[in-house]
Amino acid sequence: MKNLKRQAIEQRSRARRQLLQALYQWQMSGDDPWSVRRNRLVDPKTGDIDDDYFNAAFDTISEKRDLYDTRVAEHTHRRPSTLDPVERAILWIGMYELIERFDIHPTVTINEAVELAKQFGAADSYKYINATLDHLGKTLRPNG
Repeated sequence: MKNLKRQAIEQRSRARRQLLQALYQWQMSGDDPWSVRRNRLVDPKTGDIDDDYFNAAFDTISEKRDLYDTRVAEHTHRRPSTLDPVERAILWIGMYELIERFDIHPTVTINEAVELAKQFGAADSYKYINATLDHLGKTLRPNG
């Protein structure tokens, strides 16, 4: 049982990494989001991921990114267009989970976002990601 749970956690983490890469590609290329998603999923390097999470997250973020940007701007007083594309994508993932996914605890969302920032972001971007999502989490999900 523990192995299945651990496997599911790892698949979700890999899905977040793939999602970050897809969102980054979308921002940088300006390509149609659906072709970016499709190309990412057929890439043999994608590996074993939580496909349901990836698809739901990508679809929702691509539809609601303006809302997520507005929420981030309200709490940070920074225009999202000035953010590094990696940071922006990580914040979109965090916002998606905080607003849409009540099955994911905010602490998990923040921890996973910080790990993504440490792996893919600029040197201290994880601090900004942590502070921003912590503040948003307390606002959006005050009871955890």
